[in-house]
Amino acid sequence: MAGQGVMLPQDSIHLRIKRKASTVFVVAYPEQHVLEVKEKIAKIFNRDTSTFRLLYGDMILDDEASIRAQQIGSNDIIYLVYKDEKSDGFEKPDFEDLDKRHMEWEASQKAAS
Repeated sequence: MAGQGVMLPQDSIHLRIKRKASTVFVVAYPEQHVLEVKEKIAKIFNRDTSTFRLLYGDMILDDEASIRAQQIGSNDIIYLVYKDEKSDGFEKPDFEDLDKRHMEWEASQKAAS
């Protein structure tokens, strides 16, 4: 990082946070802890950080680890899952797969012609 300990705009990365039909973009820094990113997301979704988790692929992100330590890069997709109020667990990742919807639309267009 440029500027020893100082986070500069050119050092920032953009994370895509997906949940159901929503995608939000969050600016972060590789050396930031996940908890700091969760605090930004908590403000956006008006939730307490203890009521959701962030997933990268199949990995639950560790609040105390940095973005860099968890191998997350700019434009990577992070899944947001809420705590299930009926149990002690968390919901499964659920998001709208736009690639799949596009392929289905193309198939329907071919079938219609």
